[in-house]
Amino acid sequence: MSIKNQIPTQTYRLPENAVAMETGDWLVLGGIALFGAVTLICPMVRAFYHFQINYVEGWDVYNALKVTEHIPLYGEKYGWTTVNYPALSFYVSACLSHFTHNYLLTMRLLSLISLCVSCFLVGLVVRKLTGEWPAAFFAGFFCLGLFCTHATGYVGMTDPQIFAQVFFLGGLLLYVSRPPTIACMAAIALLFILGGNIKHNLIEFPLAVFIDLLIVSRRRAVQFVMVAIPLAATAIALNIKYGGPFFISSLLHPRSYSVLDAFGDFFDTNGAILLPYIVAIIWVVGNRKDARRRLICIFFLVSLFVDMVFSGGIGIAINIYFGSFLALSIIMGFVVHDVWRTAGPFAHRNLWRRGVPIVLSASLFLALFLSGYSRILNALAKMPDEQRQFDSETSFIGAQPGLAMCEMLLHCYDAGKEYVFDPFNSTRLVQFHKLDVSEIVGKIETHQFGAIQLDTPGVTRKRPNQRFPDEILDAVNQYYVVGYDDAKCVVYVPKAAQ
Repeated sequence: MSIKNQIPTQTYRLPENAVAMETGDWLVLGGIALFGAVTLICPMVRAFYHFQINYVEGWDVYNALKVTEHIPLYGEKYGWTTVNYPALSFYVSACLSHFTHNYLLTMRLLSLISLCVSCFLVGLVVRKLTGEWPAAFFAGFFCLGLFCTHATGYVGMTDPQIFAQVFFLGGLLLYVSRPPTIACMAAIALLFILGGNIKHNLIEFPLAVFIDLLIVSRRRAVQFVMVAIPLAATAIALNIKYGGPFFISSLLHPRSYSVLDAFGDFFDTNGAILLPYIVAIIWVVGNRKDARRRLICIFFLVSLFVDMVFSGGIGIAINIYFGSFLALSIIMGFVVHDVWRTAGPFAHRNLWRRGVPIVLSASLFLALFLSGYSRILNALAKMPDEQRQFDSETSFIGAQPGLAMCEMLLHCYDAGKEYVFDPFNSTRLVQFHKLDVSEIVGKIETHQFGAIQLDTPGVTRKRPNQRFPDEILDAVNQYYVVGYDDAKCVVYVPKAAQ
C-alpha cells in the first residue's frame, strides 16, 4: 500500500526524551506568565466600562438587538443597516444577554473568555505535538501577551472573531490528536463550520488541514471535503431560515481592494513584532520536512498568505492577522522547546537556554509601548474620564428629538435611538451603486435627523471617506450646525433648531 493511501496515524509521534527543566527555565516561564497577566489588566478593566472601544461595537450590539426583536438580519438584499457577518454570534450574544441584561458587557466578556480559551488551546496544540507542558505553557502565555499588546483594541471588545477562534483551534487540536477517520474528520469539519458561522474569514485553518491531508492521503482529503459539504450546506440553510433570504449576498457585499495596500499594510501593522515573524520563518524553513511539524509549517505559511491577501480590502483592521498570530504563538512554543532540547555546544549555556525565550518575550514590549497601555496605572486612571466624556456626548444626542445618525454607533444605541444607518457598509454599497444616497440626503435636507454624530468635523473630513459618501457630508455641512464639540466627537443639529 502506498503512503498516500495510509491513514496518517504516525504523523505526530511524540519525542522519546522529555526536556530536563532547570530552575532558570521555570523563572523564564513565570516571567512570560506574569507579563501576559499584566497586559490583560487594562483590556479586562476596560470591558466593564461602556464607552466605545471600536466602531464595530455598536454595530454588533444593534444586530444582537435585532435577533432579540425577531427582525431578520438578512431580510433585504441591500439596506442601510446591512449585516455582512454570519448570524451565530448575534444569536449567542442575544441568548446570553438574557442573563446579564447588557448586550455590550455580554459580548465583551465573551471575547475575553474566548481569548483565554484560545491561548489555552494554543498551548494544548503545542503540548500534543511536543509532549511537553513547559513549551505549551510558554506558547499559551506568549499568545496572551501578543494579543494584549499588539491587538489591544480588540481584546475585550465585541467583535466575534476571537470567539470564532475557539472553534477553529478546537478543530486544529482534534486533527493533531486523532487519526483522520471519517468520524474524526466530520467532527473537525463541524468545529470549523461552527467557527465560520461566527466569523467567516478564518479560512487558514481548514486550508491548512486540507493541504496536510493532501500530502498524506488524497483519499482522506477528498473525504474531508465530502463530509464538510453537507455540514456547510446545512449551516447556510439555517442562516437563511433564521436570518433571512439574502444571507449569501450579504456576506458577499463588495468592497474596494488594493494589492499595494495588502503588502504595505502587513509591515505597517506588524512592524513592532517582526522579530517573532522572522524567527517563525526560519523555524518553518528548518522544519518543513519534519512530518510531525509539517502541519504547523503549513498553517503558518497559509495564514501569512491569506492574511496578507485579505488585508488589501478597504476597512480591514488588525484582526485580519489573528490567524497568523495564533500560528506564530504555536511556533514560539516549538522554538523554546527546541532550544531546551538542543544537544549542540550551546546546550548547557544559560545565555542560550534563557536568552532565546527572554528575547522572544521581550519582543512584545515594543508592541506594548506602541499600544498606549505601557503605563498601566495611567491608562486605568484615564478610563473614568473617558466614560464621563462618552456619557456627556450620548446624553446630548439622546436629548435631541427624532432620529439620529451616528458614526460611532454605540452613541446612538446608548442614547436610545433607532438603528437607521450603518456608516461603513452603507458607504460601500453607495460607492458600488447598490444604494441611492439621495434617500439619506433627502432626510438630512428635511431635518429628519435630530442629531448627526461624527468623529471629526465634516468640513475637514478626508474625501473620499470610508464611512460617509461625499453627498452626505456636504448635506450635513449645508443643513446642520455644530451643537456639541469635543476632542473625539462632533454632534450636528438642524440649523432651524438654533
